[in-house]
Amino acid sequence: MLTRNTLRRPLPVVAAGVLVAALVGAGSATAATIITGRDVKDGSLGSADLRDGSVRVKDLRAAAVATLRGHTGKTGPQGAQGPQGPQGPAGTAAPAERPGWVGAEWSIVDRNVIGNGDSYLRPGPDNAPWGVGSLGLRTGSGSDKAAFGNQVDFAGDRVEDLTSVGLRVFTTGENVVAGGSAPNMPSITFEIDPNVSAVASSYSSLVFMPDSSAPNGWSGYIDATSTGRWGLTGSRFAGTTCDINGARCTFAQVQEYLADGGDPATILTAQITKGRDFAFSGAVDGLRLNDTVYDFEPLGVVARAAG
Repeated sequence: MLTRNTLRRPLPVVAAGVLVAALVGAGSATAATIITGRDVKDGSLGSADLRDGSVRVKDLRAAAVATLRGHTGKTGPQGAQGPQGPQGPAGTAAPAERPGWVGAEWSIVDRNVIGNGDSYLRPGPDNAPWGVGSLGLRTGSGSDKAAFGNQVDFAGDRVEDLTSVGLRVFTTGENVVAGGSAPNMPSITFEIDPNVSAVASSYSSLVFMPDSSAPNGWSGYIDATSTGRWGLTGSRFAGTTCDINGARCTFAQVQEYLADGGDPATILTAQITKGRDFAFSGAVDGLRLNDTVYDFEPLGVVARAAG
């Protein structure tokens, strides 16, 4: 006859066997149901397959997050205007147009430049009498010639209509000819058609040569109608009354010589020249031709009314 105790002894063994089998079976089922990305077909899962809140932004790549954009909403009403900001610093007013600016008609007359003759618009020197600049002139030797002028605006004007002619000159002690034997100064030169009946020539240069001015500073106004000498260039005028290589003439004398009763002498160009005589380095300013003073400035030539 079996007792209660003898009947219960094998139970733990049986239970253990069943538990092992259950665990083995459970482990096999768990391993078989693990799903990786390789087991899912691209595009086969939709939002309905995912539990709400189960995917967080940090689980997504940055490129994917950047594409998550909803539809653009309607533009809201414009807000009220904000207060006016502080006023900025005052700017520089635009420069006024330069009255009387002559421009490109004044320039180096290249065809009359010889050797190392040079002319240039410049600031100064030494408190220029008009504005802030002047026309610089330089010749390296007696063989050089510099020429600067206007080949357009005076063409066709009559020489007899010139009533006021003059300029101011800046020179230095280095320009003084040894012994003071001859003036070493820039000239005012008009290329002209002389129309002198007794001379078969349609071209000459009418040149004003001023007397020397004090060195190391600006001269006063040099009046070409009452000081200095005038001469006509060209072999056809050799030996005539106003031959530049002869005695030359005063302004009144050259006007009388050209007014011989035939066609009037006419101007072709007006120029400032230096050479060919001595080396020179200096400047001129305030060229006066009748009622206009031509003020040489670093950026151009300004026409001013003569005072």
